Amino acid sequence: MIGSFLDHLLAGIASWWELVVREITQRTWLDWVVYTAPIVILAEIPRYFLPTFLLALLKRLGLPRIDTRSRESFLKRKPLVSCVLAGRNEGAIMGQAVTGLLDQDYPNIEILVCDDNSEDDTYASAKRAAKGDPRVRLLRNSAPTGRGGRPSASNLGLRFARGEFILSLDADTTFDRSVVRRMIEPFADPRVGVVAGNVLPRNGGRSLLARIQELEYAIGIDLHKRWSDLFDCTLMASGAIGSFRRSAVLALGGWNPEVAEDSDISLRMKQAGWRIAFAPKAVALTDVPEDFGVLMRQRTRWDRGGYNVYVRRHFRLWSPRSVGWSFSTELWEEFYFTVYSALIYPVYLLIVLWLRGPLFVSFVLVLTLAIYEVLSLLAFLCTLYVAERIARPWRLITAALWMPLYKEALRWVRFKAMVMELLGIRSEDTFLPPSAWLNANWRWRKRNAAEAQPKAVSEPDPAPSAPQVPPGAVPSAIREGVQISKRGRNAVFSGSKKLRP
Repeated sequence: MIGSFLDHLLAGIASWWELVVREITQRTWLDWVVYTAPIVILAEIPRYFLPTFLLALLKRLGLPRIDTRSRESFLKRKPLVSCVLAGRNEGAIMGQAVTGLLDQDYPNIEILVCDDNSEDDTYASAKRAAKGDPRVRLLRNSAPTGRGGRPSASNLGLRFARGEFILSLDADTTFDRSVVRRMIEPFADPRVGVVAGNVLPRNGGRSLLARIQELEYAIGIDLHKRWSDLFDCTLMASGAIGSFRRSAVLALGGWNPEVAEDSDISLRMKQAGWRIAFAPKAVALTDVPEDFGVLMRQRTRWDRGGYNVYVRRHFRLWSPRSVGWSFSTELWEEFYFTVYSALIYPVYLLIVLWLRGPLFVSFVLVLTLAIYEVLSLLAFLCTLYVAERIARPWRLITAALWMPLYKEALRWVRFKAMVMELLGIRSEDTFLPPSAWLNANWRWRKRNAAEAQPKAVSEPDPAPSAPQVPPGAVPSAIREGVQISKRGRNAVFSGSKKLRP
């Protein structure tokens, strides 16, 4: 039986090799363009690989040059920064996050811990870590209706923030002592309204899948945002670490409580005329999935959320008249690679399978993977030269070799996500309470049609004498003796005690 199996295997390999030789000798260059994965080779090389190579060249030339004098002058002013830690059931790590912020080398900060109706000791953990430090304020959503979601918790922090800038952080991230300073340096440019931080994996050494994601984050976040920052077309600040001008966020009404996707507030700020900058040295470390099933669910949620935000809610930004040619082009590219190529790729494979047969399809896929292997190794070397921080970099060689197969698997994950989103299958967002996402997709058209075009301001507004209430504040919260309640759509604040300065 084993001998028969080996005979069939060797015969199959011989047939496949004959096909390879015949295709190489008989095909013209036009055939190669048509059949050898045009969607992948002709589009993804300029999108993902060419910027990586050019960034290495720019670094070698000492470009781009940063105006350090204006940033140093700006930091001498020491503007107040409000660090908002919003989370739910983060008792095991919230104290560590508070301690990390208290240890920052930037002197003028306040820390607002927003406990979104946690069922564990999140509030108590933050209180223990604060140790009575007056820079820390604890806010708790204790509404009987339950959690309000991350956007509403962020709005609660915005409601009480006094700083000129808001630094929004995930409680499960770890960061350097200089992260606050690094995250506000780009605000030396008065046109900047949003600053994106540099998110990298913390557990890259634990498994092969985590190492692959470590290389993916280094290329897709660190290097890609460096590239997009050169052309003022950075699309978003990650929810793990992002900073904002408080006056600009208040002018927009805060975070949208119906959208868990991080890019929504960034796109609204861009539409209002603000620039989105990138701070590569402001590194936040987070854990990435080590199980492929968990990774699939994460990427499905990301892809569906991206379609909801970029295509449904902010389609007006696709016009160069709205945000300029570079940003509009980046949005069109995002649509092409996230939606169009994800849906057309299986169709392309079926057409080639029908026209040429399975052996030819396998030949095309193997050739494409071979090309990707070479490009992946070159991109890996450029990443080592350009990227901000990679621990034990040579362990990522195996990750670079596996990257093409990893990307191929994610193509099918993205295809599934797009089909589910277009058909409305399981459209609920588990990162939001049902009251936030229920019927949200039916309301976005009416809201977009009625939304006035906001205007950019060059200077931050003075701090209001009375706190303003952005839409989406959580239903109920308690802050050390101050009761906050919400009735209907209008927030009413009550309580006999005043907030501590």
